[in-house]
Amino acid sequence: MNWIKLHFQKHRKRSPWDFCWRTAIEGVVLSFVTVLVLTVFIKVEERLLMEWPVPVLLVVVLGAAPIFETLLLQAAPITIARLLKAGIKIQILSSVAIFALLHFSEGIAVGIGAGLIGGFYLAFAYAHWAQKSTWKAMWITTVAHMLRNALAVTPLLLGKAFMS
Repeated sequence: MNWIKLHFQKHRKRSPWDFCWRTAIEGVVLSFVTVLVLTVFIKVEERLLMEWPVPVLLVVVLGAAPIFETLLLQAAPITIARLLKAGIKIQILSSVAIFALLHFSEGIAVGIGAGLIGGFYLAFAYAHWAQKSTWKAMWITTVAHMLRNALAVTPLLLGKAFMS
């Protein structure tokens, strides 16, 4: 487990943009691999989002969700935990728990891939950068979330296009 700690210490030393895109890609890859492994053991549910019209899906997934979720699911719980003098692990855990609960409503695969794994990376981003600047924490977490969602939704949209 020491290698995990060392890995995330490297992320903490990155510049804001380098941190943003690297953690977004890393989180998506880890989520995809995890969901792929899960498909061996469970039936992966259809995503309700894919039933939405594409323009609505893009506005929600790439715009509204990252902004509102950063405010409500990262900034709020982490700020409350910080005000209560909780350590960074509890700050991250408080955010991940809420984020995961919301995403588990779409099924086990989405709950684990987006909720737990994605939630961890976003909470880690916000908690880390909030120590330096609330503004940096907000934009880095929101943009990382937008990148993450863009990377995750692209294969789904391509699949939808080829199925039509």
